[in-house]
Amino acid sequence: MTAADILYGPLTPLYDVVCGAVLEPGRRRAMAHLNPLPGETILEVGVGTGHGLSVYPQGCHIVAIDLSLSMMQRARQRLDGDAAPDVRLLQMDAGRLAFPDDTFDAVYVPYTINVVPDPVAVGRELVRVCRPGGRLVMLNHFAGIPDTTNLTNAVVGRLAKAFSVNWNLDVGQFLDALGLQATVIESVNVPRLSSIVMCSKKTP
Repeated sequence: MTAADILYGPLTPLYDVVCGAVLEPGRRRAMAHLNPLPGETILEVGVGTGHGLSVYPQGCHIVAIDLSLSMMQRARQRLDGDAAPDVRLLQMDAGRLAFPDDTFDAVYVPYTINVVPDPVAVGRELVRVCRPGGRLVMLNHFAGIPDTTNLTNAVVGRLAKAFSVNWNLDVGQFLDALGLQATVIESVNVPRLSSIVMCSKKTP
């Protein structure tokens, strides 16, 4: 059993209640920016219980990873049925991705970057496996985005620290460390705690 299963396994039955409908508006907007197209191969990092997997179009090839096996088992249940998209679920550490360079047309990271021990190391892996000219879409709480500065943010931030969540990950410093520039920054959900940050990987 991994550390992720020890931490998240008991939370799996509650995850859909706590992180389902409340965070769904952000997922819908992030997917609109990601704009997955038939024929593309897309990496989803931190798939959790699989919210949003069903909206990928037919003909789109999805590789969805998570550290928690119990979360992915719930995600697999969501994919049962003839109309399920083409999704491979893999248990994998986002900081050590088992893919060659330039594998994916797009990388989508919902609500994951500020729960990993080293966001920059994970970010570098995401950039590495994204093809030149490909797009990276991160849906997360970031510090340094004015629309998300509010009282709820401060309260949730204090609670998040108790669960080792890096609530104060500065978006500008994070992107600078990865050599990325945002093409889209949009605050989402009610209240505005999360933001979509979209970037393109530079071509050589």
